[in-house]
Amino acid sequence: MGMDFHNLQKVVEELSSLIIGARVDRVYQGAGGELYLVLHRRRRNCVLLISPDRSMPRLHLVGTKPPAVHALQGFSLHLKSRISGAMVTDIGLLNQDRIAEIRCSKAGAEYRLVLELTGSSANLILTDEAGTIISVYYPVAFGEHVRHPLVPGLKYVAPVKMPQTAVSAGKKINPPEGTSFSQDGAELPFNRAVEVFFERLIEQKHAAALHSHISSVIRQSLLKTERRINAISEDLRSADRADEYKQAGQLILANLSHLAAGMESADVAGYDGRVITVQLDPRLSPVQNAERYFRKYKKAKTGREIITTRLQQSQEEAFYLKSILSDIEHASDTDALLRIRSELIAQGYLVERQKGAIKGSSEPKVEPFRKVLYRGWEVLVGKSASGNDYVTTKLARPDDLWLHAEGMPGSHVLVRNPGRADIPQDVFMKAAALAAFYSKGRKAAKVPVTYARARFVKKPKGAKPGLVTLSERNTVMAVPEET
Repeated sequence: MGMDFHNLQKVVEELSSLIIGARVDRVYQGAGGELYLVLHRRRRNCVLLISPDRSMPRLHLVGTKPPAVHALQGFSLHLKSRISGAMVTDIGLLNQDRIAEIRCSKAGAEYRLVLELTGSSANLILTDEAGTIISVYYPVAFGEHVRHPLVPGLKYVAPVKMPQTAVSAGKKINPPEGTSFSQDGAELPFNRAVEVFFERLIEQKHAAALHSHISSVIRQSLLKTERRINAISEDLRSADRADEYKQAGQLILANLSHLAAGMESADVAGYDGRVITVQLDPRLSPVQNAERYFRKYKKAKTGREIITTRLQQSQEEAFYLKSILSDIEHASDTDALLRIRSELIAQGYLVERQKGAIKGSSEPKVEPFRKVLYRGWEVLVGKSASGNDYVTTKLARPDDLWLHAEGMPGSHVLVRNPGRADIPQDVFMKAAALAAFYSKGRKAAKVPVTYARARFVKKPKGAKPGLVTLSERNTVMAVPEET
């Protein structure tokens, strides 16, 4: 999404009152490839963003100077060498279209910086005074279907204005109150409004990208875990035949006089009088066959304990991953997603990237839980699995009331009870409604909610974040309700 004609026109009108006559103190490139001009006029600096990013081309002032990258690209080097120290002599729009032109003068030479904010074909071109192209951000070579070639040495010609360009389908941005820049006594509401609009848009894009990335990783991990559970369950079914193996060995020993080497099976009387067919290895003697069954029994019995433990661990992991997917679904902003990502890095599901990380990759500074005040009672709601851990293991006191949607991923909810009083019924039901809403069952008409005093809620040693055991519990049906 780029700037429509109306917004661009307003921004350029404001810029003309500020940057004409300003000196270009510095040209630098941002981490996303966008360019910044640090302009100085009347003892004051301002920073102009020029971005030919084809998913979001834009031109406006920014309130803070973003960090620069160390290695400049070709176009940035050309621009820096030509207009660093130059004076801005004019700014305007070409052909009443979404094409902004900034004219600069330096040591008797004139330069034109042209930004075409035309969506998927956006571009940035540097020319000399005669319009000869010096450098192009996205060079466009000659070709059979190329209408607008852009390569150094050509004469720059603005693209033909398309119908309804001036009435673009882009979002019209209205300057909100109290958000304008103030430079040299002049208010610049449209530049500030456009900056705020794109900040929010970029935040939404980052959140969507982060949401998609961590959701994909967790879904893949969950799929692997569920496959492992199926395989372990099959092993457990085999291990459950331990008693069958033991009985077969005992029956062979009890019937040695009726058995001989070379037999593939034998019908013998079981302990309850029923006839049981025992499979034999014809290569072994009856005693060796009995020993073979006893070995299988011992292995199955030992394996069953190991397999049962592995199955429980895998089932807990699957529940944890499902709770993470629920947390992602309920995440309301980038900070919440970043907190989840940090937890997944700590748990080994994600690898922290040193380069190319999504903007805002620093640790979020928000609380890991929501705080709701209801009729004078404080109710805490975990925002993620780690947030649940924090609420339950760090904040909960023995007489606090703990709630969680029964049998499904969801938030741990805690009603603080410092005075050890009886919690009113309406407060209790409000907490249950929150536990139901912040769970996988939020769209159901009613959700079963488990509750207990916090003293009965424990986190097993080594368990995944958010996993607890209860030594006492009760259940109530609650209607999901956010507020």
